[in-house]
Amino acid sequence: MSEVIVIGGRGTLGALVCRELAARGHRATAIGRGDDLDAARGDLMVNCAGASIAMGFGHGWRGYRAVDVPIGLRAIAAARRCDARLVYVGAHHPPALRGCAYIDAHERVAAAMAELGAAGCVVRATGFFAAFAALLPIARRGWLADAGSGRTRTNPICERDLARLVADAALGDARELSCGGPEILTRGELFALVAAAAARRVRTVRAPVWLARIGGALLRLAHPRIGQFVQFAAGLARHDSVAPALGTTRLADYLAT
Repeated sequence: MSEVIVIGGRGTLGALVCRELAARGHRATAIGRGDDLDAARGDLMVNCAGASIAMGFGHGWRGYRAVDVPIGLRAIAAARRCDARLVYVGAHHPPALRGCAYIDAHERVAAAMAELGAAGCVVRATGFFAAFAALLPIARRGWLADAGSGRTRTNPICERDLARLVADAALGDARELSCGGPEILTRGELFALVAAAAARRVRTVRAPVWLARIGGALLRLAHPRIGQFVQFAAGLARHDSVAPALGTTRLADYLAT
């Protein structure tokens, strides 16, 4: 039985990772991103922590680099101190989005793992199903908003599937893993699934990508995190983001539960 420290273990993904590891007979201890990592001791560490991607005020103001990178560096230091294997949950992305703040924050942590000699694995996942489930209350009001033509493609992944893959990475020896869900869908198809789950006719308002990018830049002045995520979302409206299909849960089934 391994002792596993799950940083961000009280969040949605972290809690699922703890549950998955416990089901396999390991002892998983969940700690928050603000907890003291100096006292953390384990054979394995999993870093699921990071700034919230919830689109709204009240979820934190600082940008992704200001939050995710310090947490990542602390996790790396803790893993090296107790000679633990470290798994970091990053973000799968097309090369064109490497420079945006949301992706750059994740990749700085991944690079630091390699530079500082932290043994472990970077798991890069596409978008989570929960992000689409969060659109259901809006869809039930009869409308949704998106940027671009709706033709770019991605394959989001169920958090439960991702938790299983993260546990596999923690207990295995892989160095990198990119993962997505079983269905490659256009943004238009994804929004249609949300509308179907809302069980009503939904109108999708589509803004030009250039307008979304300008809006994100202006939002960064008032709320860096929301502005950075809007700019990331605008990038996804222009570029496909498809990872190997390692998840098995279909989005329609997830939304129906």
